[in-house]
Amino acid sequence: MKVLLFGPQNAGKTSLMRTTCLGYNFMKVVNLKPTKGISRENFIFRGIMELNVWDAGGQERYLERYFSENQRELIFSEVTTAVFMVDSSETDGNVKEIFNKFLEYLIEFSPHTERVYILLNKIDLQDSQEDKFYDILSEGIDEDLKKKLYFTPVSVKEGSAQHRLIEILDFEIQRSTLSLQKLGKIRHLLDELKTNTLSEYLLFNRPDGLLISSTLGRFESKPLEFMKFEIGTLDSNLYQIYKKITQMLNMPNVSPLELSTIIYESNNCYILVKEVSNEAVLMSVTKNKDKEVFFEVMNRLNGDHFNNLESYFKDSND
Repeated sequence: MKVLLFGPQNAGKTSLMRTTCLGYNFMKVVNLKPTKGISRENFIFRGIMELNVWDAGGQERYLERYFSENQRELIFSEVTTAVFMVDSSETDGNVKEIFNKFLEYLIEFSPHTERVYILLNKIDLQDSQEDKFYDILSEGIDEDLKKKLYFTPVSVKEGSAQHRLIEILDFEIQRSTLSLQKLGKIRHLLDELKTNTLSEYLLFNRPDGLLISSTLGRFESKPLEFMKFEIGTLDSNLYQIYKKITQMLNMPNVSPLELSTIIYESNNCYILVKEVSNEAVLMSVTKNKDKEVFFEVMNRLNGDHFNNLESYFKDSND
């Protein structure tokens, strides 16, 4: 899927892309330099769909290049998700012209695009004028085309822009037959893990912390502060200690993967977390603290059912 992030300079496009798609904390993107030309990033969204994000720098010299006869087809063709972003606190006299050309070439080279998303960013600032920008951008637009335009006031700083982009990407991948097939297979593998274990299983996408699937049915969670989902900081230290002990006892070498299950305990249940691959992390929550339940989950996490899930992700990424 090709995602095009477009708009004038200083709109916050690169900050949005990096915090949502690459797991950056907002403080890491506060002082980003303007994007030079087109920046392309590939990433796996929710562990099921590879997205190719085109982040278009908004300086005037680059905009002229994008709209030129030599490049317009390259930029605007095969777009599956089109996002136009503006800084609603800064009045740009050329924003309407830029937006009109954006729509013109998008319709010409990606006529299948059913929705165009417009993000009015920086509403956290006191001088934000999102209503004014809505009027400017929608003025003179054909009624049929206007029905395809989806305006949303957002803030990258406060996180609402990231949440909106996730909603947009969720909607777009739900229209993909391939992504639905992958999701169906993953749900089936999780259901097999769950059988007779008195536990629920949740699978998270490691790069962005978003939920891929769960045995709880409809389950929504907020993104994990747009940070990468890391198993824990003790892993490497524990591994080094354990490796030293095995050497002293003349035991066989151990792989770090054999130490990849982390167990948490509450008054009512156990939570077990284990890496499935570099792209996914599995969480199991037991329904009680019965020892038999705990050991059944441990057996599943070290048995064929888990191996099937692990193999599926390995094969999908090869």
